[in-house]
Amino acid sequence: MKAKKEAQITKAKKRKKTTPPQYYTKRNVVQFVGLKILDPFDQKRIKDLFYQHAIEIEREVKTINKIRVHFKEYEKGGRKKYSVQLLIDSPMRPITVNSVYSPVQWDPVAIVHKLIKKARSQIIHKFKTDTPYKKAYN
Repeated sequence: MKAKKEAQITKAKKRKKTTPPQYYTKRNVVQFVGLKILDPFDQKRIKDLFYQHAIEIEREVKTINKIRVHFKEYEKGGRKKYSVQLLIDSPMRPITVNSVYSPVQWDPVAIVHKLIKKARSQIIHKFKTDTPYKKAYN
């Protein structure tokens, strides 16, 4: 028994330590303000959503200094309404995206989806990153 355990330990030591693939961007880049007003299940869903989509945003902008997300809660007619603001700080130009006031705002995760989509479209518009080929007249 001892020989088996020792063999397993030496095999484990000999294996190379590999770093896991980075599916998410650096977690210290994304800062959440006021996220504690949401329930823990929504907090986890929103964080995972941002970490996944921050890669796409970073691919468009190239370098991101900080992504800041502000959550505010309002009550209208006994229901909770959420306002979310997204600030992407890049070396070229900062990008600010506010949530659109629509019926979607009763669900915080749906707001974040719309906000990320709007941010990507603003990045493409401002930095002209969606050009698949070089135009002859430029």
